[in-house]
Amino acid sequence: MFNNQFSQLESAIQRLVSENQQLNQALLHSQQQLKQKHEELENFQLQAMEQEELQTATAQKLEALLALFPAQA
Repeated sequence: MFNNQFSQLESAIQRLVSENQQLNQALLHSQQQLKQKHEELENFQLQAMEQEELQTATAQKLEALLALFPAQA
């Protein structure tokens, strides 16, 4: 009787250890994906800021060029 219970307990522990390892691997994978997505987001944000700065500079140059021409009524 004890051998049967011991065997069942041992099987349950092995199953739990295996499931824990799988969950740890899945967690690690998810953490790696999250880190990668976070880095991608930071890159996109930097690109957006650079584009905004470029757009502002371009608009200022256009305004300066337009200011060289007299206003026609």
